Amino acid sequence: MELKKILIFGAGGFGREVQWLIERINQKELVWQIEGYLDDGTEPGTEINGYKVLGGIEELQRYDNSVSVVCAVGSAKVREKIVSRIKQIGQFQFPNLIDPDVQNSQFVSMGEGNIVCVGNILTVNISMKDFVILNLSCTVGHDVVIESFVTVYPGVNISGCTLLKKGVELGTGSKIIQGKVIGENTIVGAGAVVVRDLPSDCTAMGIPAKPIKFFGGGYKKLLIMGASGHGKVILDLVQKIGIYQDVFFLDDDEALVKKHKFVIGTSDFPLKYYGEADVVVATGDSNVRKRIQEKYEKNEVSLVTLIHPEAVLPEETIQIGKGTVIMAGAVIQTGAKIGKGVIVNTSASIDHECKIGNFAHISVGSHLAGNVVIGENTWIGIGAIVNNNIRICDNVVVGAGAVVVKDIVESGTYVGVPAKKI
Repeated sequence: MELKKILIFGAGGFGREVQWLIERINQKELVWQIEGYLDDGTEPGTEINGYKVLGGIEELQRYDNSVSVVCAVGSAKVREKIVSRIKQIGQFQFPNLIDPDVQNSQFVSMGEGNIVCVGNILTVNISMKDFVILNLSCTVGHDVVIESFVTVYPGVNISGCTLLKKGVELGTGSKIIQGKVIGENTIVGAGAVVVRDLPSDCTAMGIPAKPIKFFGGGYKKLLIMGASGHGKVILDLVQKIGIYQDVFFLDDDEALVKKHKFVIGTSDFPLKYYGEADVVVATGDSNVRKRIQEKYEKNEVSLVTLIHPEAVLPEETIQIGKGTVIMAGAVIQTGAKIGKGVIVNTSASIDHECKIGNFAHISVGSHLAGNVVIGENTWIGIGAIVNNNIRICDNVVVGAGAVVVKDIVESGTYVGVPAKKI
């Protein structure tokens, strides 16, 4: 019998595991002839566990539609982009690769391009769409629906009647109780226990799992634009979240780029390497932050919003814009609306129904009473207090320790108790 040719796209750790999966299938019944690896980030000719990297994605132009391709990339977002590019090159086959050790009933339906690794148990009436990855030793209960480009990492337990929407990632050892819905592109952290439905576009961690980070792209690499003190605080926040595999700094001070190996480029770096990482702008100056973030938005850079696990937010999802950072100890009450590119600093509090404009900075230990409106590019200084129902216009600086007791309708700097313009 003539063997079917297959190419493995992705020469990382999971690619090697997929090679082993194919070899295990061949041990039971000789089906596949592995042609080699494709990877845009690995030097052609590199040998990996007995097979060579043949080139990047453009190497597929040498093959016809009789060749099968498996996309062995864990990140849901990246995998979707790669599959889209492959389909633009040609009409290749995307087989379902299922380890011989997998236990599943006859009542499991699959689309194309799915990977089910050793040790998985799938019970009855399960629907799995396209390009799903079920990593090692997971369990999937009855009537579960898994939409396309979902990644389930090792040791996950999914109870019956669960719906995993497109692009979901379930971290190692996480557990989903029965009947829950997890929204598109949401990441569930390692070891989390999901007992409530989760919204789209967030990361949820803990027991029970709560959304702690709302984001744009969901990549495994993060670039922090700004290598100063504020950037280092954001690095600590990122390490607490524990989602990103790689974190690097950017800075427009070229001396820092040359001096520190962890500063890998300037603010233009994400424009050149589009689609590889999430980015957060860690610059305290509101005008600089606005300029850089709006440049990124124009070029569709994946801007991330970070929420420290020790910040206190209501159970229901509040409105938070892209690029906003909420630090440890911050408290935000129900009905608040936070714009894009905002900094809510350590131990600041924002009461019910407050509205914070784009690129505002709510400094350390400052307090906003209920129903306060803060304009764009406005800075509320350390320890400042804003009384309830106050309106503050755009481009205002409220000095450290000031107390605002009446509306501010003119841009400028305001200090004192009560706060007055200087």
